[in-house]
Amino acid sequence: MTPAQPPRGQSLSTKLLFCTVFFVLVAEVVVLIPSIAQYRTDWFAERIEGAYLVGLALDGSQQEMIDEDVAMKLFDTAGILGVTVEKEGVKVLILAPDINPHGPSILHRVDMENESFAERYINPWGALFSTGDSFIRVIGMPRHMPLGKADIIVSQRDLRTDLRIYARNIALLSLVISTLTAALVYWALNRIIVKPVQSLTANITVFEHDPERVEHILTPSGRLDEIGIAETSLADMEKRIHALLGERRRLAALGAGISKISHDLRNILASAQLMSDRLARSDDPQVKKLSPRLISALDRAITLSRDTLLYGKMEPAALRKGKFQLRTLIEEVKDATAAMGVTFEIDCPDDLSIVADRTQLYRSLFNLAANAVDAMQSAAGEDANTNGIEHDIGEITVTAHLNGRELTIDVADNGTGLSEHALAVLFEPFKGSQKAGGSGLGLAIASEIVNAHGGDLSLLKSDAQGATFRITLPQPAEDAAPQSPSTLPVSQTPSRLGSAPPS
Repeated sequence: MTPAQPPRGQSLSTKLLFCTVFFVLVAEVVVLIPSIAQYRTDWFAERIEGAYLVGLALDGSQQEMIDEDVAMKLFDTAGILGVTVEKEGVKVLILAPDINPHGPSILHRVDMENESFAERYINPWGALFSTGDSFIRVIGMPRHMPLGKADIIVSQRDLRTDLRIYARNIALLSLVISTLTAALVYWALNRIIVKPVQSLTANITVFEHDPERVEHILTPSGRLDEIGIAETSLADMEKRIHALLGERRRLAALGAGISKISHDLRNILASAQLMSDRLARSDDPQVKKLSPRLISALDRAITLSRDTLLYGKMEPAALRKGKFQLRTLIEEVKDATAAMGVTFEIDCPDDLSIVADRTQLYRSLFNLAANAVDAMQSAAGEDANTNGIEHDIGEITVTAHLNGRELTIDVADNGTGLSEHALAVLFEPFKGSQKAGGSGLGLAIASEIVNAHGGDLSLLKSDAQGATFRITLPQPAEDAAPQSPSTLPVSQTPSRLGSAPPS
């Protein structure tokens, strides 16, 4: 499968290229601005030095004096139009510019000793992009004339011409160096970062579309940097996902098979239960003695089959919430446990209304009550069969109250608490039963229902005086509209120990 490509112009390579070009241009500007300014300063200083030396030669003795025509040629070659030298406070005119009354006039004055920072970096660009011809008066101090100054007049056109030639040369040189550097940086970053990231992206895309194929699991390159760590972590995650998907596929197939077997087995056991009821009415003493054990065994088998089917079919996310009176629901749970040989106490305000899935919350509370009965039966011994029992085996107390927007329901019993084995596998299906032949699904189903409501089921206490489970459910604000009410039937009162309402 071809990996998905990012939108045009949005790939990492394109972004890296644009960034490289942009930073090259920034580097050009950073290099060019000070270079142009320094060239202009050097250009002025060079002519001031030349004007001073030629003027010094013209002003020397007869033997040291150079020919005036030669001096004029030197001035002309340097582009100097006028020279005035200050010596010991006296200004000496060496060369006067040939000023045309109808031509350009002196428009600019540059004092190299007092030129500000802004002028030094801004004025060169004004000269570079200027037009026509003007005079520039430059005042500076030659290196060999510490007590005097030189005042020269030069052509702006000559300065502009030299600046443009220099700017072109320095720009071309900087462009070559910056382009070479940028190309190397682009190649290195593309190879070290972009290509591995693109490879990771392609692997993630391919693995996402078919995570069950082992060849789609990433093979780390062995790098020791952050990308290498990301590759190793991604490969480990993909291996875990691949293993979990394989396990899920096998469990799904196994669950489908178990559901079919449990369904058929439940029908068979139901028929056997009908026959056991008829056997219980027999006058044969031996049959009367054995029938309770047979009925109890059939009850456990039916309960296991039913709980397995309910757990497999349960969809905790598909809740149908509505507003109802909590005490009424708890009383229905009490009625369902009337035949279980326990005393059922309720501590709940009569006017406490909550928002929840009524049917699912009933299942959760009934499973907690049935789980408490199983624990108390186990503590009472094998002979404590609820069929025909004449005394209570224990007490279940359900306490409920609303604290702000949090509903708390405690289900407590006065048994002997949970065993260490049950505590270790609490809420895990098929593991936590304390009753021989139990499915261990009661607490798992109750926990999933509460979690689907956004709440929590926890063991509040477990000791020799009994166990207490706490349900906490969030409730909407008073002015919030409740969701659509449940349309499922509330429940049917179970006829045997451990039976649960239809889901």
